[in-house]
Amino acid sequence: MKAHLPNFFSVKQARDLVRIGKKYDGGYLVSQSDIEKSEILIGLGINDDWSFEEDFLSRKKVCIFAYDASVSKEYFIKKVIKSIMRIDNLKIFFHWLKVLLKYNRFFSQSNVHHIQKFVGLNTESRAYCTFLNVLNATESKNIFLKIDIEGSEYRFLNDIISNEERITGMVIELHDVDIHLKEIEEFLNQFSLNLVHAHANNFAPIREDDGLPLVLELTFSKYSDVSNDFKLPHKLDMPNNKNFEDYKLIVNK
Repeated sequence: MKAHLPNFFSVKQARDLVRIGKKYDGGYLVSQSDIEKSEILIGLGINDDWSFEEDFLSRKKVCIFAYDASVSKEYFIKKVIKSIMRIDNLKIFFHWLKVLLKYNRFFSQSNVHHIQKFVGLNTESRAYCTFLNVLNATESKNIFLKIDIEGSEYRFLNDIISNEERITGMVIELHDVDIHLKEIEEFLNQFSLNLVHAHANNFAPIREDDGLPLVLELTFSKYSDVSNDFKLPHKLDMPNNKNFEDYKLIVNK
């Protein structure tokens, strides 16, 4: 199935794209050059999948700060206990036990930190912080960003632009693209990093009248060599929903 993007999505594909993270949903294409230039990886949104952070760390020894208030060690312990009460379904039990063990192993490393906060809202609640709070927690000027926070990304697109000199690369999942298209256009016009890859999430539908995908994964790069010659999906792309074909993404001229 074909999906279409407006022509202001000016993709200049990186020549050194690699896939970071697990197969299907949770993996993204990023520039190897940006990985090598990064000192810190800030991941906004992990849920029960930090395969991107794990894979990034295996390629470059960086400090990792993962922000997400929806999960914790205690949360995964409760999931394991609850699944024991449903021992008739061993698959659920072993899933949550595996997640708990992986969480303990990964986030027990001295250079890997889980900050239990949602990012994007300025509020008195201790469960929230702003994007500027996140940046102010480090002095690094070589930060790679991974952003998947279910719509809150629109709250701080301007702050990303204002601090672009500190960003080596970024992957961001944009939700509800149809009702935020003007904001996205303004962001793309002002953000100086190259848009080096775009992928449509096939868990979300396509708008019927113009083929616009409603959830997009975009990759931006500061350091990669780029080419105007590209084909989407990229050979390293995978459908988010493995049970259906990937969307063929076309940038309108």
